[in-house]
Amino acid sequence: MKIIRREYVDDSQLEELISDPILRQILARRGLKTESDVNCSLSDIHHYKDLIDIDTASSIIASSIENGEGILVAGDYDVDGITGTALGVRGLYDLGAKKVSYFVPSRYEGGYGISKTAVDAALEDGIKLIVTVDNGVSCKESIEYAKSRGLKVVITDHHEVPEELPLADAIVDPKRKGDKFPSKNLCGAGVLFYVLVATRAILRDKGFYNSFGYIPRIGRFLDLVSLGTIGDVMVLDSNNRKLVKYGFNRIKNGECLVGIKALASSCKVNLAGINATSIAFDLCPRLNAPGRIKLENNPAVSLMLTDNEQEAMEIARELDMCNRRRGDYERVFLKEATEDAQSQRGNCAIVLYRPNWLVGLGGLIASRIKEMFSVPTFVFSGDGEELLGSARSVPGFSMVKILKAMDEKCPNLLSRYGGHAMAAGASIRKDSLDTFRQMFNEIAKECLGNPTEDEIISDGELPSNYQNLAFARDLEAFGPWGNGFEEPCFDGIFTVEDVSLVASRHLRFVLRGEDGSTMRAIKLRATANEKQITQNTQVRVVYNVSVSHYMGSERLEIRILNIEPI
Repeated sequence: MKIIRREYVDDSQLEELISDPILRQILARRGLKTESDVNCSLSDIHHYKDLIDIDTASSIIASSIENGEGILVAGDYDVDGITGTALGVRGLYDLGAKKVSYFVPSRYEGGYGISKTAVDAALEDGIKLIVTVDNGVSCKESIEYAKSRGLKVVITDHHEVPEELPLADAIVDPKRKGDKFPSKNLCGAGVLFYVLVATRAILRDKGFYNSFGYIPRIGRFLDLVSLGTIGDVMVLDSNNRKLVKYGFNRIKNGECLVGIKALASSCKVNLAGINATSIAFDLCPRLNAPGRIKLENNPAVSLMLTDNEQEAMEIARELDMCNRRRGDYERVFLKEATEDAQSQRGNCAIVLYRPNWLVGLGGLIASRIKEMFSVPTFVFSGDGEELLGSARSVPGFSMVKILKAMDEKCPNLLSRYGGHAMAAGASIRKDSLDTFRQMFNEIAKECLGNPTEDEIISDGELPSNYQNLAFARDLEAFGPWGNGFEEPCFDGIFTVEDVSLVASRHLRFVLRGEDGSTMRAIKLRATANEKQITQNTQVRVVYNVSVSHYMGSERLEIRILNIEPI
């Protein structure tokens, strides 16, 4: 276990805002400098005006709403796509649209993004405008097909942009060349949120809402944006933190969608204590589950669209069952993948393939193998001539840029590719697998050198008088914590006074510090080695401090992230 403690930074700019020196240093280390950063208020988010094409996009949507035209929201099958689709449907209806339908593809039938089949179905349904969310910039053929059939198309996306863009009526993507929007980390739902806000401004200025007696509040759907942001593991930069915090507050106050309440209830997550961890590890897997396994109909969007509590609970239970099935598949596939990965131990990248693996679980397997071996990982599946792959990367290795370089070096190697720096996908011919594996590993070796052990970044030792509920509440208040704004963790040397096994999986510790103080902590999902730790053993521990919310009460919870004997 290699622990690197964060260096001390100048936090004098926060002295008037935060009196506690430890809390002030934690926040300064994460880049907070101004009162706006500390307050994390929705009123301080970036304005939409700097997004390329947003004026055109919002004008087209506003015109369709005014004319009562049918609008199709074309989303995706992951959490960002699901929440973005629900945001599109709910938001457009709130803005005054008369007819809004949606399309979410299947990983197993039609694949990613809007398809020609979906375009034909939209035409039959009388749709005049397609608005994409979380997809579109790489759907050149189907977008141009839609245009050839007389449809208007507005793309809202956040993926890396290809050199040749689709010929849509408008393309809003903060990653477009020349785009001046300060944050490039919006999720797909976040981009659509800004487009809807801009659309509302146009309709408001035209007096469209005079007869409504009120002006729609798009901010009330930020619970969906917060789920999409966490689900897509977007960087919590200053702007995203403000969007997510407002969404979290709506969830905590019970002002969120009925479907989110039902989902939280089904997995026993307390709304009052909602955070990035509970969303990422409890809610998101259930929203993702139907799209990962071969299910005829994906009920996840229906859950985000229903306002009926009983229906929401029934769908949430169905999603929970889907997630259990997904877990069963994943355990089998991960065991096989781990065995296969051992033969590539020592490589700078790992490429795995088995024909029986479900395409929808490729990303999960790649993520777990990447964590085990600390190298970029590609997982392919499929029993035909074309293999579908999902990849997860490590810091300093932009997956989508590497795939682009591979495509330029060997033009016939990749059938399709796309994604982000840390997560991407690609299709290759089955007979190209060995070539892909060799080239991917060579590029990784050039970029990364030899793989190294994982480094744990710590905020240092935490004085024993800070190991209390009051400090945990302070940390919670300055969230949300997550990717790019990491939750504080601390390290220290302790002696095990007591250790007990809980539910055959977890370990509960009583630890004595070097100053004689004691700390109660839990290690969830303990490994076999950790279960060998006995009383009176001296250990090195990395942990965090949080508030546990249960049945209206709060208590201190100290969770051990890593523990090893000295």
